[in-house]
Amino acid sequence: MGRIGYVVASDRVRPREAVDLAGLAEAAGFDGTLATDLFQPWLPTLGEAPHVWSLLGALAERTTTDFGAGMAVPGYRAHPASIAQASATLAALHPGRHFLTVSAGEALSEHVTGGYWPEAPERINRLFEAIDLIKRLFVASSAGRDVRYSGDHFQLETTRLWTMPECAPDVLVATGGPVTARRAGRSADGLLAVGVSYHQAALVLERFRTGAREGGKDPDAMPTWLHLNVSWAPTDEEALAQAAAYYPIGAMRFARGDLRSPQLIEQIARLVRPEDLVGRLPISADPQVHAEELRRYLELGYDRVFVHNVGRNQAAFLQAYGERVLPALT
Repeated sequence: MGRIGYVVASDRVRPREAVDLAGLAEAAGFDGTLATDLFQPWLPTLGEAPHVWSLLGALAERTTTDFGAGMAVPGYRAHPASIAQASATLAALHPGRHFLTVSAGEALSEHVTGGYWPEAPERINRLFEAIDLIKRLFVASSAGRDVRYSGDHFQLETTRLWTMPECAPDVLVATGGPVTARRAGRSADGLLAVGVSYHQAALVLERFRTGAREGGKDPDAMPTWLHLNVSWAPTDEEALAQAAAYYPIGAMRFARGDLRSPQLIEQIARLVRPEDLVGRLPISADPQVHAEELRRYLELGYDRVFVHNVGRNQAAFLQAYGERVLPALT
């Protein structure tokens, strides 16, 4: 059976607590930690949005398993070279433990520097150009060579990363789209499926594997991971209530990549009823329900599932999963 990782709830707890929770997750049996790169939380009531690279540096010292930035977005708040430098430094500090996942991004966090926010096709093209730049920078720097880059969206003057690990971090693409997943198979080192239903997850995985074979790679040797939102609480009623309070976007049946402020999302969320979330993510107090949902994705072919509990009850969630969910998957 595959591995189960933990998504640190960094947008709803203070940074020190987020680091402590990563340690608790590892002690409970979770394998790997993912921290999402945000500049703003999805809702004002969540209340936090720490700098992900600073947070990763701290939690890496608290844990021993692998860790990475979830859905870092190159090219808006941060140039791809800056993301490559941050990632390479963490990998040098913690050999063999750090990975990088990148995505096309969402306006919520990426529009804040005031630049033009492109439509989805251009965002995807920018993503893959950024991946090309990052990987060229990793390869050249590992060999002690300078590299220069001139693309449609990004420029890099002749330079290198002067701090590099012995082995460059894997670069995974975070996506829920089959077209992007196929390109990821050709261009990236792995896949992190996000925001997908079970049937979408199957399609995204199949397209990623197709792209990998088109790129002359063995898809079975590449990481294929999935990010799964869940709502666990001591009772079903509490689990549903916290999903409605803290994850109403789970019921929104439209693309949210162009939404620009937590306050706007809060206004839209007032239209969401708790019952709208039923069937959109696992919402249950029953550990068996959670174990069965995780097993479904692992049996589909994903080799790791990173679990994000949408409530504020993170310590209790970790204890419940450690005692009654994770053991059921071994």
